[in-house]
Amino acid sequence: MNRPGRLLILTILLPAIVAACGSPASSAGGGVSPGAPESPAASGSASTQRSEGGQVTVEATWVGPSAGASFDIKLDTHSVDLDSLDLSNALLRNNRGETLSAEPWTAAKGGHHREGTLTFVGNVSAFFAGASSIELVLTGIGDVPDRTLRWQIGS
Repeated sequence: MNRPGRLLILTILLPAIVAACGSPASSAGGGVSPGAPESPAASGSASTQRSEGGQVTVEATWVGPSAGASFDIKLDTHSVDLDSLDLSNALLRNNRGETLSAEPWTAAKGGHHREGTLTFVGNVSAFFAGASSIELVLTGIGDVPDRTLRWQIGS
């Protein structure tokens, strides 16, 4: 194939390859540091926090105290197999230092993409009563030892 033909193919294929492998945060003009929340939480409506690093992007969505201690978790990567990952070692902590333990995470296997609900057990009502913030601590995802995602509660 001649040089102009190769350039034409690269011009057509390269943007498609970059779009398929790029993460949503990188296409938005900047990444989020590992464990750093993407945006402040909104009380009373779903709020998603994002952590990127260690070759894995984590998105955690929480509706708020009215939904209890349940989070929708999405994991994405293009280089790590996520099927063996178990999030049941996760911890939920409030600003008073009280913690809740996670139930086993029942997310379908997906290789590079996994999604499921992570639920915490304990006295959930007392845990949220009077708390001003919570932190979801996820351990051992990708090359990041701990990821801490934070939400503010109330106004």
